Amino acid sequence: MPDGVSRLTFTFDLEDHRPDAGLPMRYPDITRRVFESTARLGVTGTVFVVGEVAEKSPDLVRDIASLGHEIAFHSFDHVPLEKQTHGKFHKETETGKKLLEDLTGKAVIGFRAPVFSLTPGSLWALDSLRELGFDYSSSVLPAKSPLFGFPAAPKEAFRWPNGLLELPAPVARFGPLVFPYLGGVYLRYLPFGLVKRAVARASSRTPLWTYFHPYDFDVGEPFCRIKGAGFLASAILWCNRARTWKKLEALFGPARQWEIAPPFAEQIRQGVFAAAPFFRPS
Repeated sequence: MPDGVSRLTFTFDLEDHRPDAGLPMRYPDITRRVFESTARLGVTGTVFVVGEVAEKSPDLVRDIASLGHEIAFHSFDHVPLEKQTHGKFHKETETGKKLLEDLTGKAVIGFRAPVFSLTPGSLWALDSLRELGFDYSSSVLPAKSPLFGFPAAPKEAFRWPNGLLELPAPVARFGPLVFPYLGGVYLRYLPFGLVKRAVARASSRTPLWTYFHPYDFDVGEPFCRIKGAGFLASAILWCNRARTWKKLEALFGPARQWEIAPPFAEQIRQGVFAAAPFFRPS
């Protein structure tokens, strides 16, 4: 991308947030509302779809693709890589990729690991991704994290030794802390002035992208404890959702101070990341 020009890509992780399968599905309706908003704003991006969601809601996936968004893969069941075996991951990724390709009629070339769980302990996944025909991953959080982080990884686009392109989560320093700021609870809670400043200061070689989820927008969802999370973490995930709608408008509306980039697959076709250097973890 040209020096001095910030370009922001819309990405969305389509997953089922319910802690209990007996509860009503909320993500289909809220997701359609989100994509009505992006259509109004003239934004298309990359949507990372969990395989189980595609099985439950195939029409939703088809409808999103028909709006011009790229469909990519977000694992089959949203289990972190470090909690999977290599054989199970390979088989389910092959199955999920084919499912999405059958639904959309287009090649699926992008992958995002659940909760950025591509870490030094799960690099075994890279060879499967390359073997199965993926061209890029967007799975690394290049900072310390209470969940899954890879602070030694580059913060700019890079390639793994097997040639797979990696587009790491955008991070910024806020005082002594470094964390992502363009998605999830971070975007919800951060003052938008700090977000704007981080975007303006980002290197032109850093791929800037959001990562929204259906639940980020779901202001009507009753509070519930998230499976595997404590009360405080569940409360943090539940609060401040109304702000997500406002920040979507601020990030992609006419008052923004940056360009809107196309879906990742289109950027790759345009050669945007052609100069990404190789990174060989020690």
